[in-house]
Amino acid sequence: MSVRAYARLGVIIGGIVGLGIELAAERLLAPAFGTTLDLWSIIIGGTFTFLSLGYSLGGRIIDRNPTPKVIGACLLIAGVWAGFIALAGRAIVDQIQEWTFDFGGLRLGIFLSTLVLITLPPLVIGVITPAAIRLTVPRVGQAGSSAGTIYALGTLGSLIGTFVPVIILIPRIGVRNTFLTMAVLGIATGALGLSGAVKHADTDQTIVEESTAAPRTMREPEIEGAHRSASR
Repeated sequence: MSVRAYARLGVIIGGIVGLGIELAAERLLAPAFGTTLDLWSIIIGGTFTFLSLGYSLGGRIIDRNPTPKVIGACLLIAGVWAGFIALAGRAIVDQIQEWTFDFGGLRLGIFLSTLVLITLPPLVIGVITPAAIRLTVPRVGQAGSSAGTIYALGTLGSLIGTFVPVIILIPRIGVRNTFLTMAVLGIATGALGLSGAVKHADTDQTIVEESTAAPRTMREPEIEGAHRSASR
């Protein structure tokens, strides 16, 4: 698989896993805190906050290390964390509810549960988008179309991650197995990126050369010509 194809696949899987975790998280927290506007607003707000941090962090990471392993590592982390939520999430939520029942109340319990369990996946998934753009841009003149394609694929993955868990997975296999499904997707796709199956192509070489090239210095004849023009 080429670097460009893997980057696009990573964006789609990232969208699926990210939204799948977010929607399953609501069902995980609902028995302890109820299905309220507070629950949804804190989950969505936390997701967007850490997603934006991931975008910023991802741009810096991929500029320093332009390799598909960045995408692979992020998907692997998200998948492993989804598996952790599936195995330990219920116990952690129940413990937080017990701690905050008499101190802090409902909103503090939701906030702490979201902070502990739900914020890592959007952080690492946010890294994937700038990384994918960096790896798929063939030249500066095509940066806009490449970025547009990546955002479109990410939105497609998010749509799949929105409808499939709610309509198919959670009603049929339950919340825990939905988390495990997201874990398998993330781990499998992440392991692919970290293996030798993705060929390292020089898709970003042109941009690297143009962005890191030193300014052209004037040759001696050009300097003399400039002095003559200035003295006239």
